[in-house]
Amino acid sequence: MDFFEAQDQAKRKTGKLIFFYVLAVIGIILSIYVVTVFLYRWQLTGFADTSWINPVWLLFVSLIVLATIAIGTMYRVAQLRKGGSAVAQLLGGRRVESSTTDTDERRLMNVVEEMSIASGLPVPDVYVLDNEENINAFAAGFGTNDAAVGVTRGALEQLTRDELQGVIAHEFSHIFNGDMRLNIRLIGILNGILVIHIMGMVLMRSVMYSGGMRSRNRGSGKGDGNATIVIIAMGLSLVIIGYIGMIFGRMIQSAISRQREYLADAAAVQYTRNPDGLAGALNKIGLKSKGAEINDGHAMEMSHLFFASSFHSALDKLYSTHPPIEKRIKAIKPSMNPEDFRRRDKMKQKLQDQHVSGKTDQPATGGFGGHAALTPEAILGAIGTLDGNHLAKANRILHDIPESLKKSAHEPLEAEALTFALLFATSHKKLPVWFKERVDQNIFEVTNNLLSTLSEAPREWFLPLAEMSLPTLRQLSKEQYKSFRSVLENIIKKSEEEDLFAFAIEKLLIRQLDSAFSNSKDPVIRHHHFKTLGYEVSVVLSALSYLSNESPESAWKAGIKPIEKLLPADASLLSKEECTIEKLDKVLDELAASSNPVKKYILSAIIHCITSDEIVSLEEKELTRAISEALDSPIPMGAFG
Repeated sequence: MDFFEAQDQAKRKTGKLIFFYVLAVIGIILSIYVVTVFLYRWQLTGFADTSWINPVWLLFVSLIVLATIAIGTMYRVAQLRKGGSAVAQLLGGRRVESSTTDTDERRLMNVVEEMSIASGLPVPDVYVLDNEENINAFAAGFGTNDAAVGVTRGALEQLTRDELQGVIAHEFSHIFNGDMRLNIRLIGILNGILVIHIMGMVLMRSVMYSGGMRSRNRGSGKGDGNATIVIIAMGLSLVIIGYIGMIFGRMIQSAISRQREYLADAAAVQYTRNPDGLAGALNKIGLKSKGAEINDGHAMEMSHLFFASSFHSALDKLYSTHPPIEKRIKAIKPSMNPEDFRRRDKMKQKLQDQHVSGKTDQPATGGFGGHAALTPEAILGAIGTLDGNHLAKANRILHDIPESLKKSAHEPLEAEALTFALLFATSHKKLPVWFKERVDQNIFEVTNNLLSTLSEAPREWFLPLAEMSLPTLRQLSKEQYKSFRSVLENIIKKSEEEDLFAFAIEKLLIRQLDSAFSNSKDPVIRHHHFKTLGYEVSVVLSALSYLSNESPESAWKAGIKPIEKLLPADASLLSKEECTIEKLDKVLDELAASSNPVKKYILSAIIHCITSDEIVSLEEKELTRAISEALDSPIPMGAFG
């Protein structure tokens, strides 16, 4: 299954969620209706009224239940509107600073950065659940722009680097497959259903510890006593009915989650090419008496988010959100023997350097590494995935980048300066006068020093450094970001020539950071075919055609070949002056409002265009990465060879 199909399939799963949700709501409405009619007949008519059918009362109960569930759902969704970070904080997570010096946290950050850079995904925020001693992890968010990855303290301290990498790869698979948005919607829905149970508990406690109970104990009138009994009975009924919501909630979680876990496990093994890592992590969970349980009160409603089941009940055999650990291990490594992992763990304790190092011993074999595999189909197929070569290349780059530059990416003030220096390094030998007037003196000096370092640095470091800076830049205040963004835009506008790298960096950073500092949502899908995109496609393919080593006309023809029958008649190769960076920026915003099938064809055309001369230049790679980022379709850094 390719990236685009996986994203669309995740959206289609919403239909299954809605089906079970409607069943749960109907079940709750009918149950409350029956209970209230029973209490009415018991207390007011002494069962003289034999009718159980009252359409007006059924409508009233339905409206009250629907309003209650809707409020509960909207409250939770609003609470989580900031995406993955909001989920992590609700679970008691602590954000790991990019500049952390803690050995275990540094190892975690290294694994996450390596995965992000290899896959082309933005580096997510990383959280640790300090109060959780069992092994577990999660990924959450509405999309790649606001994703967060979290691990428990137990996972951080008990897993080797290979095992941690396998767990993180599993979570990245959920990000690739579009599972996160569905997961957050599911949290909101479960909260709406379970609020009935909570209301019953509140009702019972309010009577038990209020004047109503005390008046009954003082021998108050029969009417007061009966009213108290009715309220207690109603509260108890709501608590019991609330369990209907819980059962349906587990059914929903199970229906959506189980098969995805097998797929994510398989993908993690594909990414890391190391089944021992993931199987070892699962084996350690299986050996623990409490498995991967989470102590936080939200463990049940968020069980479907986690790497392994965070909540256990009598319903597990029927409606567990995760397959049994033993079955997952057998699916990954059929010949696995738990004793092998125990012996291997003892040996790895002697290899602390591997445990804390940012390096991996995983061989870099296969994948797209060689030039022979540099085909449009291979590059397109690499979108939204990873393989051993991608990880190996990311690991090598991270190892080669000097610690001083990585430190700058992880420090708030220096991350701003590093970004400016990256933009200037491709086209300026010294900083322009206007820049000194626009920024703080400290930032100017740090930028100047970094510019000197970057002027001699390999260009392949630049995009990874920008991506590594993202979590740090997300910590700016809104005012700081406003100023930072303004300077970024000025660098592009005041450039004496079209600087494609500066445009690529700006597109990557501004798109990611705008979502963190505003309430902007994904664009509404407006384009389901190419009839309305003739000009936009012409600008993008024309801009890329002029970067080709062969004639622009040949590159253009290669680009439109896969979409020739879909394009409108007015699509044509534009002059170089008609496809400037400013125009390219505007049309990318419009292309981002396309459906996934359209995006896939657009990227296919782009990749055919840049590979038409059998050489993919650095400028072509950078511009294509910027375009894929704008389309929410990450191309792994190793996909171009």
